[in-house]
Amino acid sequence: MKLKIFTVFMIFAFANIFAQSYPEVSVRDIQFIPDSLLAVSPHDYASPLKGDTVVITGVVMNAPFRYDDPNTAVLHVGGAGFYLRDTTNNVWSGIIVRENGITSSAFNAVDTAMVVKVTGVVNEYYTTTQFNLIKFEPEDVVAFKSKRPAPTVLKISDFVNPDGTPKYEMEKYEGMYVEIRNVTVTDEISVGPGGFGIFDENNLHMYVGNQSDYYRSTLPVPLAGTKIQYIRGFIETRTNLDNGWFMIDPIYPDDIKYGSNLPPRISQVKRDSAIVSPQQAVKVTAKAVDVDGNVKEAWLVYRFNMGTADSIAMVPLSAGDSVYTATIPALGDTGFVDYYIRGIDNAGLSATSPNNTTNGRYFYKVLNRPLTIQDVQYTPFTSGYSGYNGYTVTVRGVVTADTSDFGTLVYMQNGTGPWSGIQLFGTEALKLHKGDDVTVTAMVMESHGLTRLTDIDSPLQIVVNATGADIPSPAVISTDLIDLSASGTQPAEAYESVLIQYNNVTVVDDNADGESGPDEGSGGNRNFGEMLVADTSNIATRVETQDGNHPYNNYWDASQENDPYRIKTGDHFDALVGILYYSYGNYKLDPRNINDFVGFTGVKKIKNDLPTRFMLSQNYPNPFNPTTVIRYSIPQAGNVTLKVFNVLGKEVRTLVNNFQHPGSYSVNFNAAGLASGLYFYRLSSGNFVSVKKMLLIK
Repeated sequence: MKLKIFTVFMIFAFANIFAQSYPEVSVRDIQFIPDSLLAVSPHDYASPLKGDTVVITGVVMNAPFRYDDPNTAVLHVGGAGFYLRDTTNNVWSGIIVRENGITSSAFNAVDTAMVVKVTGVVNEYYTTTQFNLIKFEPEDVVAFKSKRPAPTVLKISDFVNPDGTPKYEMEKYEGMYVEIRNVTVTDEISVGPGGFGIFDENNLHMYVGNQSDYYRSTLPVPLAGTKIQYIRGFIETRTNLDNGWFMIDPIYPDDIKYGSNLPPRISQVKRDSAIVSPQQAVKVTAKAVDVDGNVKEAWLVYRFNMGTADSIAMVPLSAGDSVYTATIPALGDTGFVDYYIRGIDNAGLSATSPNNTTNGRYFYKVLNRPLTIQDVQYTPFTSGYSGYNGYTVTVRGVVTADTSDFGTLVYMQNGTGPWSGIQLFGTEALKLHKGDDVTVTAMVMESHGLTRLTDIDSPLQIVVNATGADIPSPAVISTDLIDLSASGTQPAEAYESVLIQYNNVTVVDDNADGESGPDEGSGGNRNFGEMLVADTSNIATRVETQDGNHPYNNYWDASQENDPYRIKTGDHFDALVGILYYSYGNYKLDPRNINDFVGFTGVKKIKNDLPTRFMLSQNYPNPFNPTTVIRYSIPQAGNVTLKVFNVLGKEVRTLVNNFQHPGSYSVNFNAAGLASGLYFYRLSSGNFVSVKKMLLIK
């Protein structure tokens, strides 16, 4: 008996010795970002406790599983989860809690208005902070409330500036339950099944997310033009949105209350000719229906060269028909025509197509010449849509990227500069080669924000005029021209699918979507192969490394840790060339092959010990052709520059220009493109300056 008692005592003692205790913090401690950092680009507000295991207490705002189907999670967050509201703070007080693979019957029983004390790890998904549970026990439920806290009433204008840019200071409402009133549904923006867009009386837009299974799988998407009295949900921040930054996620069916009457719905807007000449009138048709009444009026509103708008009453094609028609008269001159359709029902409610006539309208060019790629790609509106979307066109260009570059993506270009490139999609397009001068007949289609010529599946759709033609030179532009622009933003939209080049760029962040290191999947660190680079403008933009046929990478996979082509923050390129691509809410340079990476200078930290003094070593080998290694040490953190000059004192390369921590570094310098001769390299940091010579012999 004494032995058993002793054994039980020892087990208990060891359990206590090895039991892990974690610091208890508030949700505010996890979420809070100082005002001084809220305006800092690129607005990647990672929690100061990211990666820490902590304990938090709060009120459960939603059950993790559906009441009508206990086997289905309410939230699509890479596992079951719920929103948690801090019990003491009004802002910085919401966070999403994820099951994260734990097995717990107690978790399955969690319900709205429970007060729980939970242990987990803080992490980020895009820019949304999450809390991944490491356990959940019955005793983690510490109290019960009669109901969950009421939502905070806000407006879209609280989240969005008049020019449509986000108000980043509203990060304080991430994960919080809010209510937005008196808005209208638009079908122009969506985040997938069940998602839609809303806009207010000031024409400011916001996403409605599909995080809830009720909205993703069960409830119908409201018609465009539908009035919403209120929408309640949780604020999520995402960098991969075409418009805006903040998104509201309703959870339960009663989180949205619609207006009592529905407006008419306008669809299937078509003109009778894709290509229009000065002497040609254009017949426009549109379908207008009203589900709870009848369409009283339909109008075609058009402008010539952005001038004064004219309205033409539309009439049904036949008695009782829901398809209406009107004709834009021949204009007698070349120019630009834009138009939209307005419908009014018997209740006086109106709707337009497109819904947002400020950011987008239907349009066409009146031409006395053949159509070009520039005509097809051009748009003056921020919607990014082509005026020829849905129409078959014939255009000519030279292939700038083929399947040897991107596998299934082919591009062609007419000349150089804005609006000159377009993507080709189809089985016959895959047979083309760089340098082919081709004439293509195909339908224009907007695919996830990218304009392309699609369904090129017949040999009759392509005429190869010549092979081996000169590929258009890349348009040399600055990184600040593209920036981190949203879909349709000018001038970035003008360079979509165009061959471009950035010069003298430094990698300012080797992972644009998370921390440096491999992609960990949903709920973990994300790395989609994209990095941020900046030239002398110091404005960053994205570069994609996963698509092209080359070995360069940003360590998106664990096997690439010691890869000689791994790109790190601080590395430098004399030039980066590629196609400007658009996907997942971002414009990005997409290099085609290894030749699009010019003058790579990799900066590597070679020692972890702290140097006691500044030192610039002689390059090795010296003389060299064309590569050499330069090593240096810095004993204190600071901005470091390493530059190369010719004998005339002219700067020819910037190898390093960024903040560095104390340590010893090596830089691989590639002098390809430089003439043989004597060069000087200079290291500067704070008050320290050192210069050495090196000899390039080719």
